[in-house]
Amino acid sequence: MRRILLLLSIALLLLSMSVREGLAQTLSATISPSSISTKPGERERLSLTVRNMGTRDIDVTGIRLRITSRNLSGIPISLYLGEYSFPFDRPERVIAGGQRVIERVVEVPLIPFAGDFDVEVIVETIGGTTSTRMRVYLLHSWLSMSFLLLSLLIAAGLIYALLKLALRRVRRREVYHVNDLLAERDRYYKLLRELEARKGRMGESEYRELREEYASGLRRVQSALESMLPSLQERVGKLEREAGEIEAEIRRIRARVEVKEIKRSEAESQIRRREAALEERRRRIRELRDLIDRIRGT
Repeated sequence: MRRILLLLSIALLLLSMSVREGLAQTLSATISPSSISTKPGERERLSLTVRNMGTRDIDVTGIRLRITSRNLSGIPISLYLGEYSFPFDRPERVIAGGQRVIERVVEVPLIPFAGDFDVEVIVETIGGTTSTRMRVYLLHSWLSMSFLLLSLLIAAGLIYALLKLALRRVRRREVYHVNDLLAERDRYYKLLRELEARKGRMGESEYRELREEYASGLRRVQSALESMLPSLQERVGKLEREAGEIEAEIRRIRARVEVKEIKRSEAESQIRRREAALEERRRRIRELRDLIDRIRGT
């Protein structure tokens, strides 16, 4: 029984495909005008000529527009933008062996781009579909300009965020580098102390050679650390100014609460955000000052 049902399903599928293929061979369509310049939201009159070369009458029930970009704002980009359906209020009959001109006013879809587009016009009938093509040039509109402006703002925001992240990573690498240099300096101090403690167990020439090697390494590391002091001090100064500005903002918000310009509940959320930012800057200030003190040996 299952095999019979499976065979029937396959037969129906093949029959449906053959009917569709036969329909595609007996039905054709052209559209006029084949090329237009317009804007999103405009209403355009299209003339669709449908030819029925078959032996049965066919009812056209609607059209679908399948839109793909050729270029966007002068940039060659192929982008599928979807399908838009325009069903007819009542079917349009095309008699066997004849043709019919179907005129419709179509509202241009609200596509947020300006550019050059390929539009496949799919003619829908009860038995299947056929298609034709047209070219559409969408001019700049308030929608495309708004989308372009929004895209530029988003791109600028992303670039700013990436640059800020990159700068933060550079600064963190500087902190890591200072910590590495401090660890190396401590290692040279330890080696020099060990060398002095075991001076009597080695020859004079070996002692002097090792002492010069360790002392030279220590001078090199200390010089590198001191060269980084101005940058660290500058960062501390910048963070202190930012912390001062945040503290002033918190005081201004509290003053506005006192005169009942803003609600206390609204002010509390604003203050919490600023206090979190203030604490982050204070933490970084403490970290940098600790590094500066360690470099100076205080």
